[in-house]
Amino acid sequence: MLVLAAFLVACVQDSSVSSPPSSQPADSVPFRRGQWAAQFGAGTSSASFGFLKFRSPRSAWVLDVRLTGGHGESLVTDSTGTHFVALNSRATVDLRVGVRRHRIGGKVIPFYSLGILGGLFHATSVSPGFGNDRNGWTAGVFGDVGASYMITTNLALAATGTVTLRYSTETSEVTGPFGTQKGRWWDLSGTAPSATMLVMLFF
Repeated sequence: MLVLAAFLVACVQDSSVSSPPSSQPADSVPFRRGQWAAQFGAGTSSASFGFLKFRSPRSAWVLDVRLTGGHGESLVTDSTGTHFVALNSRATVDLRVGVRRHRIGGKVIPFYSLGILGGLFHATSVSPGFGNDRNGWTAGVFGDVGASYMITTNLALAATGTVTLRYSTETSEVTGPFGTQKGRWWDLSGTAPSATMLVMLFF
């Protein structure tokens, strides 16, 4: 969040000393109905890519895909050689659909988005004689607030802060020396604001 705050402060300061392009009035936005945009983002623990389809100069549909994941393996080497100890792997994909609304601006254009989300989750853990597979899905709503800094009419840097509220359900299958155990549970959770930096291309 400190990175997001610093970016927004810098944008506001730059906007206060920079005038908008001569072809763009100060009380307008540089977008048009039917225009498309692509956005590529990176946060503290995820990467994202998506598209915008403008319904009007100030409003656009947003479709965004967010990916998180990780993989790790543990090995031990002794006098008999190298042996497998454990493996841990996880992957999550979220699909978000919503509406983004832009405010009037010059080079710095504030915006906010509201929408729905859905996603899938998979994780596996393996060690000698033991295995744990987890699968789940999630659904909920999201909201974000941010600002775009227009470098040119076709390129912008942006920062957003996002909050979510979601319902999740998950199943697990644990295999061990005493057989297989299956479990199922659900939860309702929200996330604190998380910062994402975006590169946006307008065409």
